[in-house]
Amino acid sequence: MRIESLDKFIICFFMRKYLLLSLGWVCVGFAFIGIFVPGLPTTIFLIIALWAFAKSSKKFHAWLLNHKRFGPLLRNWETHKVVPKKAKITMVVLQILVVFMIHYTFNNIYITFSLIIVLTLVAWYVLSLPSKITDNKI
Repeated sequence: MRIESLDKFIICFFMRKYLLLSLGWVCVGFAFIGIFVPGLPTTIFLIIALWAFAKSSKKFHAWLLNHKRFGPLLRNWETHKVVPKKAKITMVVLQILVVFMIHYTFNNIYITFSLIIVLTLVAWYVLSLPSKITDNKI
């Protein structure tokens, strides 16, 4: 009986690791696409990838934290939960553009209002986060 439970534990451990690795790489892929596609967020996918890699691969977690372009943003997020003011402004502007694009593409008031509600909640959360590292957090 003990051998069976140990086997199940090992299988679950490795499945979890590979699922998190896969999630991390999918999010890195979406973040890369988000660099070129307006309205597709980059930062949130990188934050999810950072979390997934932290749980599954020290190597890829360190790679993201030391990335030339995204490393500083992700280090600030991981250590202080800070989102720069420029990123917040860009996010809100892109959210507004996406609402207009979706509204004029689908011309459906229910889709538009649903999107407005979701994006308002996301914006409220992100805007509530600090923009700078305060002195007492250093």
